[in-house]
Amino acid sequence: MGEIGEDVLKLKAAVEFGSQYFYTIKNGGLGPTLVVDAGTKKEANIARAKIPLKWEGLYVIVIYCSATPEEASIIQ
Repeated sequence: MGEIGEDVLKLKAAVEFGSQYFYTIKNGGLGPTLVVDAGTKKEANIARAKIPLKWEGLYVIVIYCSATPEEASIIQ
């Protein structure tokens, strides 16, 4: 898949599932994978409820940062 194709899919995901998430496409162990970074555990639960496990031929995983806001500010 080319860079333009990936950009189109990421934009389509943002329109369909919400622009508050950060989308990337990577090659995973099961093939091309849409990685959805939800930011927080609460948002990840919401994202998992509305995003299917397989979408547009891509496997989907939802991730979040488990750091507290204080920890996150130290990391950055």
